[in-house]
Amino acid sequence: MKTNFLLVIALFFTIHSQAQHPNKLVREGNSSYNDSSYAEAEKHYRDALLKDQNSYAASFNLADAIYKQEKFSESTSLFKALSEKTEDKIEKSKSYHNLGNSLMKEQKIDEAIEAYKNALRNNPNDMDTKYNLAYAQVMKNQQQKQEEQKEDKQDQDKEKEKEEQKKEEEKEEEQKENSDQQNENSEEESKEEPQKPQDPNEMTKDEAEQILDALQQQEKDLQEDLQKKKNKGVKLKILKDW
Repeated sequence: MKTNFLLVIALFFTIHSQAQHPNKLVREGNSSYNDSSYAEAEKHYRDALLKDQNSYAASFNLADAIYKQEKFSESTSLFKALSEKTEDKIEKSKSYHNLGNSLMKEQKIDEAIEAYKNALRNNPNDMDTKYNLAYAQVMKNQQQKQEEQKEDKQDQDKEKEKEEQKKEEEKEEEQKENSDQQNENSEEESKEEPQKPQDPNEMTKDEAEQILDALQQQEKDLQEDLQKKKNKGVKLKILKDW
């Protein structure tokens, strides 16, 4: 009997849970969302979609909860699907607006600008979208300016590198020319007949002539002297060889 009673209680709660309206789950999700409990809100919205997969509120708020958790790639996909699914202009405008925000977080500025423009096509008076569009366009201009500055710097760096390389090549060429000139001079010097160092004991031509003249004079004097002594009958000493 007790077992049957427990089965009845379990069946009651099961039926009550299954009978829970998706709008109530959406409201519970909204409550969690407002408390910044985005993961819990996501769960409620997903439960609501299990009850009613066509619930725009559950789908839109689910995408918002995922966006708040900084899962931007997923939120972008959800907002894009919503913008293509709904035919209501206000709903479409809101979906495109949030799609633009999600794309901005992904740094896809061009796509975000197009999303904001689509939002305004469906609701031209939406001031928040106009503001976000203007902001996105400013960011795009800044991005383009930064890219141009980056390209200019890269060009300047390349030009500077070329100049430094050119200077280095000129320096190497100059060093090579100097080396070749030194080698050429060395070769020419090696071809010249080396001058024989003068022996300090070696006499010059003038000195030799003076000595020769002196010897000739001595020989002449000696002959004269010999002749005189011969005449006197004196025996001569043998002269040494020169």
